[in-house]
Amino acid sequence: MSLQARRAAAVFLLLVGALHSFRAGRKARGIRFHSEVRIGFAVLVLALTGSCVSAVESGPPISNPADLAARVRSETGASVPATLRFEWRYADRRGDVGGEGIGRYNPPDSLRIDLFTSGDVAMAIAVADGELRSLGEIEDIQIPGLEFVYAMAGLFRPSKGRAEGYVAGSDSVLVYGDDAVRRTYFYVREGRLRRVEERVHGRTVQRVNLDWADSGPWPSRAEYRNLDEHSRVRWEVGEITHHTESHPARAYDLPRVP
Repeated sequence: MSLQARRAAAVFLLLVGALHSFRAGRKARGIRFHSEVRIGFAVLVLALTGSCVSAVESGPPISNPADLAARVRSETGASVPATLRFEWRYADRRGDVGGEGIGRYNPPDSLRIDLFTSGDVAMAIAVADGELRSLGEIEDIQIPGLEFVYAMAGLFRPSKGRAEGYVAGSDSVLVYGDDAVRRTYFYVREGRLRRVEERVHGRTVQRVNLDWADSGPWPSRAEYRNLDEHSRVRWEVGEITHHTESHPARAYDLPRVP
């Protein structure tokens, strides 16, 4: 039995004993007993839930996660400028919208994504110099954060901070976050991103899943989900063109996202 499981069992037995004590004295305490029982069960649920989250989020540690992070960062993304054409679809509680898109990439970190509906520019999103920028006519769309925009293009570009890491099955998991409240998990396999998740108090609030069709530097399909906003955006890459010259810098000069 794992350490987490033993701790959970110990907590369970202690709380069961406490509940029996409450029951034995319920005639003397009257209504107060019911409140204590409810509190006891709440503590039990929280304790067991916390133990489960800890067990799921842990595994054999990676000996030097900083070295792995540096290697994955250098390996994700093409070494030459590229243009990607893709189909996209966005959906939330109000409905969905979709169309075609074009992505323009300058190594190592400049990325612009233009989304079109019926031939018109609906939205442009750019990341350059560590900043997220956007311009468009689609209202009230929840734009993913910088790390997740990069991740949808298969780029491992975590925010600054010290990486921790563990092994989960066939994946190496790099974890970023200064505290246990909000952390970001990058699942890497064979030098590629497979999944990225942000968790708050152990609960996933947003994630990206990636599919890879070949050995190239770009994922064939990506899907982002915001579980709090109940929104989803996905795209599927159809054509990739590599270039000898960079896209002009003005292509990435969009208004900054507040």
